[in-house]
Amino acid sequence: MSTTQLLNQLSNLPAQKPQNNALFLGTWADKDYLTHIKSMFSGVTTYTVCEPVKLLTQLELYCSKRSITRVVSTNTDILVKLLALEGNVKESAALSDYAGSLFTYRGIEIVFIDPLAQLLTVSYGRFITQRYISKVINPLSWPEATEFKWTLLSPENISEIYAQFHNALVIGVDIETVRENCAIRCIGYSAVFIDRTDRTPIRTVSVVLPMDSDWALAWVRKFNSLPAAKVLANGKYDCSYLLRFNAPLTNWLWDVQHMFHSWYSELPKDLAFLNAFFLRKVVYWKDLAETNDIEQYCRYNAMDTWATVNVWVQQLLQAPAWAKKNYVLEFPLVYPCLLAEMTGLKRDMGRLVSARADVDAKESSSLQSLRAMIDVPSFNPGSHVQVKSLMKVLGCADIADSSGEKNLNKASYRHPLNARIFTKILDIRGWRKLATTYLRLDSDKEGKKENGSKEFNGRILYALNPHGTDTGRLASREHHFWTGLQIQNIPRGPEVKQTICADDGFYLGECDLEQAESRDTANIAGDTSLISAVSGDRDFHSVNCSAFFGVPYESIYDDAVGKTLNKGLRDVAKRVNHGANYNMGAFTLVDTMGLENIFKARSLLNLKMTDPKKIAEYLLAQFHKTYPSIAGKYYVSVVNEIGTTSRLTSRAFHHTEYNLAHYSAVGYIETGDWTRYCFGRPDKNKLDLNSYVAHCPQSLNARTLNEAFLKVFYEIALPNPEHFRLHAQIHDSILFSYTEEGLRKNLPDKVREAMEIPVTIRDVSGTYRDFTVPAALKLGVKDKKTGEFIRAKYWSETE
Repeated sequence: MSTTQLLNQLSNLPAQKPQNNALFLGTWADKDYLTHIKSMFSGVTTYTVCEPVKLLTQLELYCSKRSITRVVSTNTDILVKLLALEGNVKESAALSDYAGSLFTYRGIEIVFIDPLAQLLTVSYGRFITQRYISKVINPLSWPEATEFKWTLLSPENISEIYAQFHNALVIGVDIETVRENCAIRCIGYSAVFIDRTDRTPIRTVSVVLPMDSDWALAWVRKFNSLPAAKVLANGKYDCSYLLRFNAPLTNWLWDVQHMFHSWYSELPKDLAFLNAFFLRKVVYWKDLAETNDIEQYCRYNAMDTWATVNVWVQQLLQAPAWAKKNYVLEFPLVYPCLLAEMTGLKRDMGRLVSARADVDAKESSSLQSLRAMIDVPSFNPGSHVQVKSLMKVLGCADIADSSGEKNLNKASYRHPLNARIFTKILDIRGWRKLATTYLRLDSDKEGKKENGSKEFNGRILYALNPHGTDTGRLASREHHFWTGLQIQNIPRGPEVKQTICADDGFYLGECDLEQAESRDTANIAGDTSLISAVSGDRDFHSVNCSAFFGVPYESIYDDAVGKTLNKGLRDVAKRVNHGANYNMGAFTLVDTMGLENIFKARSLLNLKMTDPKKIAEYLLAQFHKTYPSIAGKYYVSVVNEIGTTSRLTSRAFHHTEYNLAHYSAVGYIETGDWTRYCFGRPDKNKLDLNSYVAHCPQSLNARTLNEAFLKVFYEIALPNPEHFRLHAQIHDSILFSYTEEGLRKNLPDKVREAMEIPVTIRDVSGTYRDFTVPAALKLGVKDKKTGEFIRAKYWSETE
């Protein structure tokens, strides 16, 4: 139907009595999902239009004829028109940005939501869609934000506003930066004031100060030192830059991203999403930063701080008690993380150049071998087009839609020749990733600064993020200064770690929690066989190997000398234990182990089957025969708990000094430790089940490691700045460095003691259990020739 025909049809409709009806204005792609949103309109008479509507006049006419004042839409043509009316002219707009944004057009309220397909494809899609629809269907259930007003600070007004901010309840802070020289372009502050005698008891005052002079920096230091608590969004970013300019924040106690992670860890946490999630009359504003007008840019900065404090108010008012408890457990981690990521690690530039040359040589050799193997002298394994063509030639056209690792592994299963060729391609890609990600040099520059070296003044920096995972484990990424590495993903082996070293006068040390997740799984599940295996004196993986495959323990491991006798079979058992703990399927185990190791397991165990999937199924079955309570009781308890409460709550008590002084173990466990809200359906979806059964031990391990990280920070790092440096949390370990004097003060041993925290847990059957995960210090290596112990100067020497 043409636009003219649609307008004519609409104009001939009889006028309706005012009914305050609603409209869903979608696209053709939404039609199959309309039944899923019917109940979200709470009985309001609702029309649906999925045909193209490109003009606001069309929409207005349609609504006026049907007494529609509320519209829910996925139509980006209408979105672009509404943005243009607000002065934000653009050719297109992404629903992912504007979902939750509410516009008012000639008496019609229009809220935008994500495409309806996400109701089924995203675990939290229904929850978010229903919440955003309620903005127009049930507006009285939504709080209104404070009025947005902002002021540009100047010599004429700054003293008066600074005096006013002394009386603030909290102050929101946000900086805007430029990549060049890691500079701050401007800084915004929004103060929250409460006046119980006023009709509007909560009001905000937003100001922005351009960072363009020493005068401005001096005032930033004064504002940052104000006594009010500070609230930020992902504040370690801001604090890193403020520390760079010697303008630290005083009393940083609140962070809206950490608070939201403590409540809904599975949802997005960026400020734009939080703004739409908590506030009704808001429109996405992040694209307004793309301007050269300094005043408009400062206005954008002010909106960030205004949004931050308004979100913070609603979080305090709406968050349940368990989420606030999570926040108390999580937020203090920002301080040791900030110290560690601003400390970084030294890079040995000479070793970097040498390591890069070695990796380049290995890549070149492998590439020549591959090209000779397939007789194509110009073949490029980095070209997806060429690799997909090769897959088709080798009989894998049905999976040649992608040349990613997953599909190449699938292609490898089909024939030994495929396996040899595609394994070589993956090897080459691995060497290339090492070179271009972890061993970059300034000589790699190709006209773009970011393609050069990853060091910042000769150091590797990184960020550690307490709200980066659903389990509470720290995540990592490159540093806020647009440099550095993801420190937790440094590959095993010497290629990269041999280039990272301790500072002059220091040695590196790493302390690792041993078999932490297996111990946690065993105690949570209450599987006495697994508890005995993992906590006994014998080598855990060799005990498993014997139990899984019926091989005598003495043929696998020699306890007298502490030596592995059958490394291959022990490694199979280790991989199987890790996969089966978390309900890994056969195909995933094959991908994780790799074809070479799958067939090695077949050979070592004299198995008859040749299908990699069948081999993996056999391996996984041995775990579940040995430890039947894991699937039989633990997995079932996870499904039941989520089905009843939509949450997973850790029933664990860490015997820290604070906990012992304030709680009883039983009372604390009854209330619960870390709690995760769950949007997935483990009773319906195996991927959800895998995620949630992995969550419980991983979260308990994360909590133990985080408590240890805090203890090391407060009791070892801060009191001994000249002799101890806290570098990072790496999976199950803490990386640090120490001096000879630090060694005499037993600082490495104190790290180990800090990590060995006793835990009381209530298992899935209601039994209380006490256990401690042991920690192992890794401080160096033995010289192969002399047998002398050499303290680690390089990270590779702690492995």
